[in-house]
Amino acid sequence: MFLQPISRHLFANTEKLSNSEDESGPLLDWRQGYVAGYSVNPTSTKGVTRHRLVPHADDSEITVNCCIGEKNFQGGNVEFYGLRGTPEEGQLNGVVTRPDVGRALIHSGRHLHAVSDVTSGDRYALVVWSRSWGRFRAETCPCCFLNRRLNTSTCICGKRWN
Repeated sequence: MFLQPISRHLFANTEKLSNSEDESGPLLDWRQGYVAGYSVNPTSTKGVTRHRLVPHADDSEITVNCCIGEKNFQGGNVEFYGLRGTPEEGQLNGVVTRPDVGRALIHSGRHLHAVSDVTSGDRYALVVWSRSWGRFRAETCPCCFLNRRLNTSTCICGKRWN
């Protein structure tokens, strides 16, 4: 998968992404994709049920977000905030103004991000989450990681994750 070698370089200082593959297998060993839709007039008949998305982090190590569909939408900017679990968490540090159809953004799942109001038309995104079940998630509960719990003995997820 093309994402693995790129991610090792882009996120070497912020994520637990090894520079070598060993007998444990590939670092990013799971993917899930879906289409998210945003509209100035959300309706379930179009499959677009919201006009914006509040700041959040993804349940992934790495996320690919590719703008697809109609080219005539307005708004729907992607706003990036600091990495969850760092002193910069919640601070605005970049905006992709009206993402271009056919272009993709690659970011850490812990990178807080939002989609601003779509003011005209419909905006769609193909979102792909990549996870490390065999390595990172085998050692760290994602809930504890996202919520900065250093003591995982109090984890509410139980042995399923730890």
